[in-house]
Amino acid sequence: MESDCTDLEQFSNAELEAIEIHKYYLSEKAGHDVGWECAIKDWLANYAARWRYERLRKDLEEQLREIERYKWIESEKAGRDLGQQAAIDWICRFADEWRKRRDPEEFAE
Repeated sequence: MESDCTDLEQFSNAELEAIEIHKYYLSEKAGHDVGWECAIKDWLANYAARWRYERLRKDLEEQLREIERYKWIESEKAGRDLGQQAAIDWICRFADEWRKRRDPEEFAE
């Protein structure tokens, strides 16, 4: 059974915002409001995969910067390069909380 692409609950707030912007540009191009169904179908068919890839890529880059920052601070405190152990420490100690602050709706109950 195929899912209803107009079920807005299947999308994150960030995705809905991207779809809304996409809807605006589609409507401008068409000269009239194209509606949510049309915008969602077009976004899913032509933009969703790339949008999600880019969001994940940026998210991972930011996480890596946080890990590298932590590694530098902790290595300075220790007076030596802690290497991979500092990255593992950051992941064990801070990754969950960092993710929750970064994307709270994903972790909402």
